Amino acid sequence: MEKIPDWFQQLEWSKMANVAVVNNDRGIIPDFPGCYVFMEFAETPRPGRVLYVGQASTSLRQRLASYLVSIRTTKTKARHKGKSFVLEARHTHTDQGVYLQWVEYGGNKHDIDILEASLINYLNPAANDREDDTRHPLLGSRDRLHPDLLRQ
Repeated sequence: MEKIPDWFQQLEWSKMANVAVVNNDRGIIPDFPGCYVFMEFAETPRPGRVLYVGQASTSLRQRLASYLVSIRTTKTKARHKGKSFVLEARHTHTDQGVYLQWVEYGGNKHDIDILEASLINYLNPAANDREDDTRHPLLGSRDRLHPDLLRQ
């Protein structure tokens, strides 16, 4: 079994909520930068069990709104692969069967890109392309995140 990276252990994930709960009260999503994961299982994010990893460089609330559109009224194809996977999972499992968690991370765009790429590399989500691994450096297993960037 692979050791959990030090940087991953520092992350304070939000309380888990299914899409139905978040759609009822989007105010629970912070208006703060960070990264998020969608899952089809009600469990802590871990490798191979995450559907999609994304990032919001300015506001998680604003970024996640595009994933939380009504699936009944969505007639056009999503603009990117990750959103398509999330919408498909919502159609298959309903909004009660797709879960969301986020971590608030107050770094600049470059810092958040590195965290997102590292999450993709470590969690191995089904819907993410691995091109971020080559565009952005990855955190090493023993790397630590700057504590001032982690909002807890």
